[in-house]
Amino acid sequence: MRKGLSWVVLVTAVAFLGLAGPPSTRAADQALYGGTLVFGIGANPETLNPGLTTNVDALAVHCKMFNGLLYLDLDLNHRPELAASWTVSRDGLVYRFTLQKGVKWHDGKPFTSADVKFTFEEILGKYHPRTKIAFAQVGAVEAPDPHTVVVRFKKPYAPFLGQMTCQDGPILPKHLYEGTDILKNPHNYDNPIGTGPFKWKEWVKGDHVTMVRNEDYFRKDMPYLDRAVAKIIPDSAARALALDAGDVDYIQSFLLLKQEVARLSKNPAVQVKFDTDLPGIFIMFFNMRNKPLSDVRVRHALATGLNRQQMVEQAVYGLGRMAKSAIHVGLKWAYNPEVDYTKLFPYDSAKANALLDQAGLKRGSDGTRFTVRIAYDPTLPGLTPMAEIARNNWQDLGIRVVMEPADRQVLVEKCFMKPDFDVTIWPYTTGGDPAIGISRAYASLPQPLPYTNPTGYSNPKVDELFNKAVETPFRNERAKHYFEVQKIIAQDLPALALIDRVEADVASIKFKGLWVSSQPYDEWDQVWWTGGKPKR
Repeated sequence: MRKGLSWVVLVTAVAFLGLAGPPSTRAADQALYGGTLVFGIGANPETLNPGLTTNVDALAVHCKMFNGLLYLDLDLNHRPELAASWTVSRDGLVYRFTLQKGVKWHDGKPFTSADVKFTFEEILGKYHPRTKIAFAQVGAVEAPDPHTVVVRFKKPYAPFLGQMTCQDGPILPKHLYEGTDILKNPHNYDNPIGTGPFKWKEWVKGDHVTMVRNEDYFRKDMPYLDRAVAKIIPDSAARALALDAGDVDYIQSFLLLKQEVARLSKNPAVQVKFDTDLPGIFIMFFNMRNKPLSDVRVRHALATGLNRQQMVEQAVYGLGRMAKSAIHVGLKWAYNPEVDYTKLFPYDSAKANALLDQAGLKRGSDGTRFTVRIAYDPTLPGLTPMAEIARNNWQDLGIRVVMEPADRQVLVEKCFMKPDFDVTIWPYTTGGDPAIGISRAYASLPQPLPYTNPTGYSNPKVDELFNKAVETPFRNERAKHYFEVQKIIAQDLPALALIDRVEADVASIKFKGLWVSSQPYDEWDQVWWTGGKPKR
C-alpha cells in the first residue's frame, strides 16, 4: 500500500478483503481426501495453549487445532478465518468483526463472540508475549450479539489486524478457561480444545503429537487430510534425514539445517519453497544487568569483535545476510538506511581489543579479561555454529566463553523469566511489522514475558517512539518514529541483530496445498495428499 494512503481507503480495502471468501486450494477441483502428513519439530511443545507462547515448535502444533479471526495470505492481505468480515472506523479506534456462523469447538460447544471477548481480555491481553502490547491500548471489548465483536481502542494501534492470526491472536474456549488459573489450566497440558481443522488425539512425550480430522470443521468439505502428526526430532540433521527416508513429509525453515537446502533441492521427491514466512532475524541479546555487559563500550566491543559474515556463510549457508539494524531490511518502509551495523560494527578484532582496553578491562596474567556465558538452544538450526563462532572470536579478545546449550523450556526460564545468562542467541520473527515482532525485544517490561526483552534494557525514549509508531495508521508517519528508534538502539546496543534470514521450507512432492498463508503454521485445512481419494 502506498505511503500516506488515506485511512478511508484503508477501511474500504479492509472491509472488502474481509468479505472475500478463503482462496481455493491449488487445483482444488483435484484435491483428494485421506492420508497423514508428518511434519518435523525440534522439541515438545512447551504448552498446548497458543495464547501463552510464540514458540515455533508449539505453534506448529497449535495452529492445526486453533484459529485466529483471520490469516495473512502470501501477499500479506488479511483473509477470513473465524471472522467472516470486518470494518475499521475512520479514526482507527473501532474494529468490528462479524464472526462465522455454525462454528463449533472440538467438544461440540458452539463458538460465539463471548469466546473472543474472553480470550482478548483474559488471555491475550494478559499473557501473550507479543499481542499483550496491543491490548494495552484497548479500552473495551464488546460482544453485542453472538456473532459480533467490537474492539474499542483508547489510541490507534495500526498493526492490530495483522495480529489477529493464529500465531498472535488464537481464540480459546471460554467455557474451559473461565474461572480457572489460565497458566495452570489442565488443557494447557492435555486435550486442547480448539475450532481448527484437526482435533487432539495423543501426545507421546519426546516422540510425536497426533491430530485427526475435524469432521465438523466450519469450512465446508475441509480439511482433506485424515491426520497431521508432529514428529519430535531434536537433532536438526536427523530431521533432514527423516525427510530423505520418507519418515517425515515436511520441515519448516525455522527447523531446517540450511546446509541441507542445496542437497534437498536436487532430490526429485522433495519440493523446496523459499520466502515461506514473514521476515525473520537471528538476534544476540546482552544481559545488561550483569557487569561488564552493563557498559555500552563492552557491548560495542563484542559486536565489533564478532565475524557475522562467517555466521552467514557457516551457520545459515548463505540463506541470509548480515543484519543492518534492529528492524529487518525486508520491512522496507520501516528500515532506516542511515543505520547500518555492517559499517557501525565491522569485524575488527584489533579495534575490539582497543575498546575493551579503553573500558578498563585489562587482560589478567592468564590473558583473560572476563568470562561470558552463552545460552542457546542446540535444537534450533544455526544457533550452535553461531555460538561457536562467537566463542572463537571473543577468545581472541581475551574473553573466556562458557557455552551453555540447554533445553527450550529451561532456556525460556533462564533467559526470559528469571534471567541467569550473559549472552543468548534467538531466532525472532518480525511478524510482518516492527510493532508485532521487533519492539518486544527492546521495549521496557513491567514483568517478565517469554520471548520478550531478556536484556533488562529500558529506555523511556525508545518506549515513547515505539508507542507513537503504533498510534497512527499512516505508514510514512510511523516510519519516522521507527527511523529514530533504530538510531538509539544502534547506539545503546542492548542486542545485536546478527542475520536477516531467508526462509526455505521443504516437503514431499506427495503433498499439495502447502504455503497458502505467509505464516507457515496456518491454513493446513487446504493441504492434501496426492495418494488420497475423491470426496467421501
